[in-house]
Amino acid sequence: MASAILGGILKGGLLKADKIVVSDRDDEKLAVMAQNGVTVTRDNKVVATEAEYVMFAVKPQVAPAVFEEIADVISASTVVSIMAGVSISKLRAALGERNYARIMPNTPALVGEGMSAVAFSEGYRSRFVIDVFSSVGKVVELDESLFDAVTSLSGSGPAYVYMFVKALIEGGVRGGLDFATAKELAVQTVRGAAQMVRVDSRPIDELIDAVCSKGGTTIQAVDSFREDGLEDIIVKGMEKCRKRSEELGNA
Repeated sequence: MASAILGGILKGGLLKADKIVVSDRDDEKLAVMAQNGVTVTRDNKVVATEAEYVMFAVKPQVAPAVFEEIADVISASTVVSIMAGVSISKLRAALGERNYARIMPNTPALVGEGMSAVAFSEGYRSRFVIDVFSSVGKVVELDESLFDAVTSLSGSGPAYVYMFVKALIEGGVRGGLDFATAKELAVQTVRGAAQMVRVDSRPIDELIDAVCSKGGTTIQAVDSFREDGLEDIIVKGMEKCRKRSEELGNA
């Protein structure tokens, strides 16, 4: 995710490469980052003492050790975090009073089609932070209290969509299509349907009905999905995801 964000910053011209410092303990990752022309280091304190903005893109379980390492030297006016389950209050408790931006992005940012939710600390709002995440997709500003719901929808949502696409492909293959053709049909169908939801003002139920005809083919599948409780299954899964997000946030 950090690589995707870095790519968006550079492609969008938000910062020049020589204004960016990346720290990581993985030499291979640093070598890849260095190819973009940014400065790389294995010393987190270098970033903490020299940067105006510091972004944390580490696993939440690693965060406490990183906080402890830099807490006494960090000089950044703004801390940006994409760590799941780490609230602004936890960031402030670890790093002191400064501006904070908490982001919940998702993996399609890797192809410039991400969806990011942004929450700012009280009294603070950064156009720069919004522009950074807009460079890899779309951004919505929300209250941080809604981030568990965001996690269960857009944060984890790509996995749900991948499962549906996988099932569409499998259904096509069972019908006699080769895998490559079934994949192309499935991907474009999902992409086109999503765009219809975006631009068409009709309720989604009307869009569903517009594809179905009484006694036709589509209604057979739609009725089967409804009988098996497809929508309830998805919502139930999202509820479990949201509860787990709440647990991690309270840990």
